[in-house]
Amino acid sequence: MSSHLIYYYQDFMEQEFPFKLAFPNEQSLNQQLHAHEHFQICFLMRGVCLHHVENQVYLMTKGDMLAIPPFVPHRFEPYQEEKVELVQIDFMPIVVDQDEISLETQFFPKINISAINQDLVEQLITSMKREHAQKESGYQLLIKADLIRLLITIFRESNKEAHSVSAQEPQSRRLFNETVRYIEIHYADNLQLEIMAQKAAMSTTYFSYMFKVLKGQPFVQFVNEVRIRKALDLLRLTEMSIQEIGYVTGFNTASHFNRMFKKRIGLSPSKYRQQTSETVTS
Repeated sequence: MSSHLIYYYQDFMEQEFPFKLAFPNEQSLNQQLHAHEHFQICFLMRGVCLHHVENQVYLMTKGDMLAIPPFVPHRFEPYQEEKVELVQIDFMPIVVDQDEISLETQFFPKINISAINQDLVEQLITSMKREHAQKESGYQLLIKADLIRLLITIFRESNKEAHSVSAQEPQSRRLFNETVRYIEIHYADNLQLEIMAQKAAMSTTYFSYMFKVLKGQPFVQFVNEVRIRKALDLLRLTEMSIQEIGYVTGFNTASHFNRMFKKRIGLSPSKYRQQTSETVTS
């Protein structure tokens, strides 16, 4: 069971245009650990605060920005008695169109926006705030344009930071890919979601989300897919019994193996073996 709150966009955003702006201060910062199903961008206009995310604490100062994808637990905390002016932008991916810009894996717990771009960011925020408040004809398109420009600015600033630190693959993606390779090699083991998430140094919820985004299917379905692919090879190329094949590919019982195999292939393992052997001999 989740130990943190999860916010759903339907509870505080318009269904037809899921976008929202908020302006928390040091008294209204969300200090409770929480996650949300939408994307969130925060920009610190003034002051200092702390951002807690994925077992790390980041000191945020004026000009810092963060981007949090869905289902990543995080929280804010006032720093000493510093005043805070924070801009919080919440939106669902449909607002910017996934075909136009890729958001799924963007995770920036802290980025310092360069001085040359801070004015641009503030102008874009002011424009979105005005359009969202007045809601004149075409306001959705103008907000979308401003939001895309803001996202591109964030990505460019992030790339500058990444190049200054390392040209290598981000650690979170590298650990995720290593975990996927581990699953593909150790498919016969008892692969539990919680343990694999720990191996990837991610929360269980975020690891599950990344699986759906990067692999196109849930964790359990991916594991079963790997096991079924191996079972197909063994059915074609060996004389091992069906029960043994099910066991060595990670299925606990013959009935579970038969059920998963038929669901994926459309045939029982025995029928598949029969058809492939007939094809070879004919």
